[in-house]
Amino acid sequence: MPVKKRIPQPDDSQLAGLCRQLALLLRAGVGSEEGVELLLEDSGQLTDLFTSMHQSLAEGASLSASMEQAGVFPSYLLQMVDMGERTGRLEQVLFSLAGYYDRQADTARALRRAAAYPAGMALLILILFGTLVSQVLPVFRRVFEQLGGAPNSAAHAALNLGDAAQIAAWILTILLGLGVILALAFSRTRRGRQAARRLFARTRARRAVDRSHFAAAMALMLSSGLPVEEAAGRAVGLLEGAGLARQAAACYNQIQSGVSFYQAVAQTGLFSSIQLGLLRAGSRAGATDQAMDELAGRCAAEAEQKLDAMLNRFEYALVVLLCLSIGLVLLSVMLPLAGMLSAVGG
Repeated sequence: MPVKKRIPQPDDSQLAGLCRQLALLLRAGVGSEEGVELLLEDSGQLTDLFTSMHQSLAEGASLSASMEQAGVFPSYLLQMVDMGERTGRLEQVLFSLAGYYDRQADTARALRRAAAYPAGMALLILILFGTLVSQVLPVFRRVFEQLGGAPNSAAHAALNLGDAAQIAAWILTILLGLGVILALAFSRTRRGRQAARRLFARTRARRAVDRSHFAAAMALMLSSGLPVEEAAGRAVGLLEGAGLARQAAACYNQIQSGVSFYQAVAQTGLFSSIQLGLLRAGSRAGATDQAMDELAGRCAAEAEQKLDAMLNRFEYALVVLLCLSIGLVLLSVMLPLAGMLSAVGG
């Protein structure tokens, strides 16, 4: 029995490009099977993926089913494509997914840039500190011993402080090095990215992203004519495993019990008071889908702002740690030197 070839998992940039190309082909009137066949002609690293999808489509599978059979697409993308097929708005869904994965790719690049600066500085500090401790300080100590000086109390205290500074600098530098290794692991490996996502899921930025997902899904399904109850149930499935999953499920349960959509959202705290005001106005005007579409955009903008603030705090913390490390390196050299000069002068 032939072994099935493993298909590499596409990154966020590749997912964005794939969704955008499929959306453009659909807009031009090209079907899913023919569109994937056209993409296969210039697929590059995604040749195996497009081949698998084209085979499934040729056998009569839907686009979402062919993606699921490939086994490399995120759950959110699969559910959104399936929803687009069911509602007849696959083109709009694919364009929306392209924008979403573009933002995900931008976020990943920003995190890598944020990690590159401290990584370089940490490497420089390691080289500088190692050179000072292994080459420079022993010279000072040999000179002091050749002079035959006996350290007085002030010199002895300075030498002890210098030794303590060396130990602290080593510890801090090693911690920085480990932090750099972890950051690279988070950005370069699949398990690392998954761990980073789990950490990110606990942040306010992630909750804003989840709100945007929920609002965008609800807007899409309501505008397609789905009943509120069915739309809410599908939107809950999109948030499975997310930080807002419990609140979304509670909202759906209340809708099932006869509570209006606006009241269910308000009681479960899915959106802020300002966002609820927009939803209330849309509900009264009979334009809940338009209100949810506007909320999706606002939540996406809020998520970007919160993410920028989180990255800024991260960079400030790294600058403080680097300054401390540099200061300790200088102290580890200057204090012993001052102690030696004091002892020789005494």
